[in-house]
Amino acid sequence: MRFSSIATLTLSALLLTGTGMGIPVFSAEDGKAKTTESESAASYTFSVQTNRPDAIYKRGEKILFTVQLLKDGKPVPGIRVQYRLSQNGDWGKAAIVDSGKPIVAETKLDKPGWVSIEAYMLGKDGKRVRNPKKPREFLRGEIGAMVDPLGIRESAPEPADFDAFWQRQREALNRVPIQAERKEIPIPERFKGKVVGYDVKVQCAGPKPVSGYLCMPANARKGSLPAEVTFHGAGVRSANARFGNGLRAISFDVNAHGIENGKPKEFYLELNKGELKNYRHQNKNNRDEFYFKGMYLRVMRALDYVKSLPEWDGKTLIVRGGSQGGGQSIVAAALDPQVTLCAAGVPALGDHAGRLAGRRPGWPQLVNRKNPSGPDRMVIETGKYFDNVYFAKRIRCETWFSTGFVDFVCPPTSVYAAYNNLPKTIRKQIQTTPTAGHNAPGNLMNKRCGEILRNAAPKK
Repeated sequence: MRFSSIATLTLSALLLTGTGMGIPVFSAEDGKAKTTESESAASYTFSVQTNRPDAIYKRGEKILFTVQLLKDGKPVPGIRVQYRLSQNGDWGKAAIVDSGKPIVAETKLDKPGWVSIEAYMLGKDGKRVRNPKKPREFLRGEIGAMVDPLGIRESAPEPADFDAFWQRQREALNRVPIQAERKEIPIPERFKGKVVGYDVKVQCAGPKPVSGYLCMPANARKGSLPAEVTFHGAGVRSANARFGNGLRAISFDVNAHGIENGKPKEFYLELNKGELKNYRHQNKNNRDEFYFKGMYLRVMRALDYVKSLPEWDGKTLIVRGGSQGGGQSIVAAALDPQVTLCAAGVPALGDHAGRLAGRRPGWPQLVNRKNPSGPDRMVIETGKYFDNVYFAKRIRCETWFSTGFVDFVCPPTSVYAAYNNLPKTIRKQIQTTPTAGHNAPGNLMNKRCGEILRNAAPKK
């Protein structure tokens, strides 16, 4: 990689917004960084550019990043800016330059992969400046680029008994009757008479039941409604009652852990500090006891339950979610052939073996050492049975993904590894945002979900 600081721009770079103007980009706090407060920081932004508008490059093609600190939209000298580049999720050394000149960094990759740059404004004390409007965040500019992303492949072969393992889980689930307990929940005034809602518990194999909120149109006819099942991202929380979605469809929002819904905030905080503390790594060296085995059983049973409802039309079944919920959606579509659309935003739970290919793995980063040890490799072997990269091969329905090129939680390499494993015979699309992290937009997949539900909903 080559870095420089120049007085004037020497490349015809287009901003990714297509507006020709600098854009402010912020990101979450790095707890190890030194920080400072700045009363005037609200007037500062970063302009971030690549020399290709989509930030997608061929192997060996020159990548140019250009970053500049602006005040009230104009270059400002005399302020120190710290910046660094990453390659496949690993950061290089940081450098500090004066803000009067734009930072230009040149790099390239000779094989499929991912690079990015980030820059921070420093205060007079040399510490990173926080964003006054969002005190938990730094004032930061960042952008990433992909090299031949459709050439990214799985990091390691899947287990020979992958299908047999999940067939055994399906058989265990089949031995448990689809029995549900549901209790009516209060309906907001504007939905009364239009929507019914329930707090639902469904028997399941594994340690916990399926737990979620079910909403659907009041007085729906038998066989008249499309269905969507929504899965949650990481964390410990209640399900959400999606009354608006319930105006036209069966909407089942599943909490990830089979726990009680609608409890006070303290209830979930205590679980997060106790039984579910660091759940994502519980028993990760044993495929039969790994935490996500129970979660994936609940994913399958949630679909079993929705399909058992007499109001379901038997035709339209959407699964959707972001991050951990995106990972669950991929699992749902792979293990249930009746799913008709999978919408997985910034999906987690993929590329667990990433370090074997020299790249950062997807959340929850089961093993993130550059040189995995013997015990690490045992964890990787467990993770393979729960990896959306392999589940993606088994999807037979229309599928939409999204990713951001500065997402270090669910790296774009992990998302593309799964996307590239989707069968060529299905309709598929991936929405990419070079300046986005784990909040990358999924508006295209949301629009598609809306289209399908509108078309399938009962006509008035």
